[in-house]
Amino acid sequence: MSALTAGDVLGGEWRIVRPAFGDDPGSEYRVEPVTGGSARRLTLWRTLRAPASTEVKRFEELMRAGERTRHPAFPPVEALGYDKTREALWMVRPWWNGESLPSMLGGLHPIGLDLPYLHALADQLAQALTAAQAEGIAHGRLRPTRLLVAPGGKGVRLCLLDLGLEAFRRTHAAAWLKPPQVGAAYVAPELGDTGPVPSSADVFSFGLIVRDMLATRRDGAWQGRWEHWVERATASEPGKRFRCLTEAMKMLLPVLKALPDDPPPPPPNYEPAPPT
Repeated sequence: MSALTAGDVLGGEWRIVRPAFGDDPGSEYRVEPVTGGSARRLTLWRTLRAPASTEVKRFEELMRAGERTRHPAFPPVEALGYDKTREALWMVRPWWNGESLPSMLGGLHPIGLDLPYLHALADQLAQALTAAQAEGIAHGRLRPTRLLVAPGGKGVRLCLLDLGLEAFRRTHAAAWLKPPQVGAAYVAPELGDTGPVPSSADVFSFGLIVRDMLATRRDGAWQGRWEHWVERATASEPGKRFRCLTEAMKMLLPVLKALPDDPPPPPPNYEPAPPT
């Protein structure tokens, strides 16, 4: 797939502004309408052959599954299609003024993620995935890089990308649309190459993403208090995990309430500011 550069136009109406953070280089861009307007996010997926029109239609149906939930974590699809020149499916969504979850967690101070933020992110993620499953679709390849985070009403708000992509790939495009090359550690062991996406796969991924947030507490104050929850959420056998995301979140709440929320003691060389 040839890389896009600033000024290139895709789909006849989307002008490339610059690359955006994505799983693979050259897969995501900030774009603007050629007729003028606000920024959008463009994502591309390389294909091994051109899809039939019926396959593109099914791709659109599944990629719009998030819209049908009416959950704010799923951005609406503004346009999509197939680009023959770059041999790629593409989709345009609203631009998100935030950062990826790994970027957020990597920039934290030594104390770790604040408990209210952790709770808000886990709750929004569980609710979004539950809403999607109520519409009959599981994500299947949820990973931290597909979660975008920004300030919001509860201190933080979440955006979840690519709902419907794995369901499309496995049921309609397994032979010509490759899975992402990153995030394999977050994929449930029962997820094969074809067939329906089981909801148990999202429980597994949810458990690992919550683990990443819990593990940001670097002073050891939370150690030994949450590991049992992660072990159950990410059990290798689906039947040994939480039955659903609602149960997983319900069992997480007492764990979060039991975590100490006091900041760690200052370092030995700490000198308080003089009184003013």
